[in-house]
Amino acid sequence: MEKVCYNNFMKILVYSDVHGNKYALEKLQKTQDYKNADLRVFIGDAVAMCPYPNECLEKIWQSGDVFLLGNHDSYCAYGLPEEEYAYFKADKKEHQSYMRNKTLPEYREKLKSVPKDYYFECDGVKFYFTHYAWETERLVMDDPDDPNAPTVKMAELFDNISADYIIFGHNHKPAEFMIGNKKFVCVGSLGMKYPGNYIVIDIENGTVKIERKKIYFNVERLKADMIKENYPRAISYSKWFDQE
Repeated sequence: MEKVCYNNFMKILVYSDVHGNKYALEKLQKTQDYKNADLRVFIGDAVAMCPYPNECLEKIWQSGDVFLLGNHDSYCAYGLPEEEYAYFKADKKEHQSYMRNKTLPEYREKLKSVPKDYYFECDGVKFYFTHYAWETERLVMDDPDDPNAPTVKMAELFDNISADYIIFGHNHKPAEFMIGNKKFVCVGSLGMKYPGNYIVIDIENGTVKIERKKIYFNVERLKADMIKENYPRAISYSKWFDQE
């Protein structure tokens, strides 16, 4: 997907890795940042981990936001690819199967048509949005670095991308770094961190400003929902919200 804009000023909101957390998504959609954005881009992983895949998919699709595919969305649409299946532990396979079966069949089918990336140009500044670097049609690359401290090795995965800014998710902890003439921005996770993360990009006459934002949602209610449903990995994933 590609779009060119010639406005003197534009506001873009970007979020990622909702992972079935409807509480975080609902709070985001009520913010003035969300309501006032000229363009909103969701860069993947609407499902898995938290217990509301259908609610999150529906809210994102109904919003009109640009929706890009994440690796968990791909698992939901097609099942685990053979390359991943051999490395997943039994409870992780059970979790993926549970969440895929919980997702409405029509939503699983619709996910198959979701694009993997989005090019956007405004005032001569080029942006590239994606969940992460894709190795195949269904599999993202292995991260060559510590995901919380990406380096040149990670940037090399995007060598073929012609853009000034490369905006991605997948790694749940936010990061920002410059490699050569490209600015890399990891948005972080809206749904699997507390507080959740998103970014706002302001573009004015070719000048770009990126602001990191936080979302505070009812994390205790979410954890209680996860434990009550008691699906595979629910308890271990609920503990992620107690981590920095």
